Order: sequence, then structure tokens, then C-alpha cells
Amino acid sequence: MQIKIFTSFALIACAFQNSLAQDTVKVSTLSGLDNNAEKFYNSGIAKFSSKDLNGAIMDFNQAISLNATFDKAFYNRGIVKLEMKDLKGAIEDYTQALTLNDTCSQCYFSRGQAKYTLGDKAGASGDYAKTVERNPMHAQAYYYRGGIKFEERDYKGAISDYDRAIQVKADYAYAYNDRGSSKRELADYAGAAADYRKATEFKKDMAFAFSNLGSALRKKDDYKGAIAAYDNALRIKESYLVYNNRGSAKYDAGDYQGAVEDFTKSVKLKLDYSIAYNNRGAAKFKLKDYKGAVSDYNKAIELNSEYGFAFLNRGMAKELLRDQTGACADWNQAVQLGVEQGKNYLIDCKK
Repeated sequence: MQIKIFTSFALIACAFQNSLAQDTVKVSTLSGLDNNAEKFYNSGIAKFSSKDLNGAIMDFNQAISLNATFDKAFYNRGIVKLEMKDLKGAIEDYTQALTLNDTCSQCYFSRGQAKYTLGDKAGASGDYAKTVERNPMHAQAYYYRGGIKFEERDYKGAISDYDRAIQVKADYAYAYNDRGSSKRELADYAGAAADYRKATEFKKDMAFAFSNLGSALRKKDDYKGAIAAYDNALRIKESYLVYNNRGSAKYDAGDYQGAVEDFTKSVKLKLDYSIAYNNRGAAKFKLKDYKGAVSDYNKAIELNSEYGFAFLNRGMAKELLRDQTGACADWNQAVQLGVEQGKNYLIDCKK
């Protein structure tokens, strides 16, 4: 009999950041209308810094009304609009800033972020490309473009962009983590583990990188190393996913009681986590607690009525409890839900 146990895997963790990129302008350098425009511009930056977003917008509006070619004011007003969740308005301002100054790499980058947030991945990727054309040292643009390629399952392309990001910023922990996830998708588990380790060297509190390392090591059948990596992740932050993953590693290592304990911790943190109930049932099955296994499979199915492997597993436990009719019904349901392994067990039901 083969019990199906599931693990969860954290992949990438892009986090967009925005800031007012231009320095405060020295007002004394200009006179007349431009001088006043600079004053409003500087006031807008100060208000943004103090989180007076509406006040910042008003000041940038005044600066632009006094100097319609003030590209920095358009850009920074776009930043404020993005902070206020006015994504379309932000894109309009970034575009106007670029119309006035096409060399502004940060304008392309910020517009790319806004486009990505609106779901325009192609537009975002194009803007990131223009960013690095104008500034080849822009590590974040390579990183975020790599994230889009990862989402589109272009893992080799993603790795290439993460490589460039790391070349520019050697301690870019997030790029190492995400490159590791790309390598994992290509079944390069040794390369993935090396990148996750590098990520945790540069950012020692990166819990998800330790968790990802554990998942890569588990793929290499290094269960001891995987458990140690999950231990590190949990020292930083408790997580139902990491408890589930560590439980899975303990299960693979034959520590079924330890697995039960971890799956129990997982469902205490997330009461509706059907995967951990299924997995705990699998561990109880190994401990020959078939009634306990059925109870956990029942809960998994209650939470997810289309959980085919829970039906398959429950059928196995019912068979050992001499409930052949119930076992056959579960295996049949598993097959209906697309679990092909169920057909192997249904053969005995037809005799």
C-alpha cells in the first residue's frame, strides 16, 4: 500500500518598493514661476515623508501647474498615487514624466511595478527591460523581471535575470532564494539548496528560505538536513506550512510519531488545513492507528470534498478495519476525482 503525503513549498517572494527618488531641489537656484514650482515640489516631498499623502498631491499639483515640464514632479506625484492605490493615475504620471525625460530609468521601473499590480505582466516586463537598458546596474529590475518569467514558467529565463541581479548586488538574498526556486522547478535540487543556503547567509531571518532549503533537501532524500532547515525556519517564525513540511520530512525518515506531532501543530495553527489532516492520517496509518487515520481522512474530506488522495488513503485504512464495502466506495470516488492509483485497488473490489 502506498500512502500519499503532501508537502507545501514556498516559491518566490517579490515585494515591490517605491520611494521618492529625486533629491530635494535647492530653491535658490531658480527664480520666478520655476522658483515657486520648486518650493511646492520640495514641500510635496516633505509631506510625503510625513505621510501626508493628500497634502503631497496638492503640492505636486501646484508645482506642475507652475511648470508643466517638471518631469520630477510628475514622477513623484505618481509615487504618491501608487501609495494611495491609484494605479492608473500613477501610470499616467510616470508616462508623462517619461515623455518629458526618456532617460529616467526609475520612471520605467516604477511604471512597471504599477502595471504588474494591475495584472499587465507583459507591460511590466517591457518596462523592466527599458529600465536595465538605461541603467544596467538596476538589480531590482532584473529581479522583478525574473519573477514574471518564473510565473510564466520560463525558469531558465528567470535564472538568467536572477544571475544578473546577483551580479549587480552580490548580497541580494531574495534573488538567491528565487533563483533557488527556479532551479528546483528544473529538478536541480543541489543548485537550489546551494542558493537557499546563500540566501540565509545574507539574510539570517529569512524563514521561508530555510523552509525552501528543507524542501530541496527532502527532494535529495536528505531528511536529516531537511528537518534541520525546517527547525531553523520555525525558530524564526511559527508557520503551519513549515510544521507540515517538517512533518513530511519526519514521515519520510520513518519518524511517524514525530510526524503526527508536527501535523497536529500545523492544524492547530490552521484549523481548515486539509493537507495536514490527510498527512497526519497517513502517519497514523503507519503507526497502525487505523481508526485515528480514518478520523483524520474524514476531516480532510470534510474540508475538501474533492480531495482524491484522502479518499484513496481512507480506503486503505478502511480495508484494514475490514470495511471492504467502504474501502471500495472510497477507491471508486478517488478514481472519479482523477486519482489513477485507485484503479489498482478497485481490482479486488470486482472479485
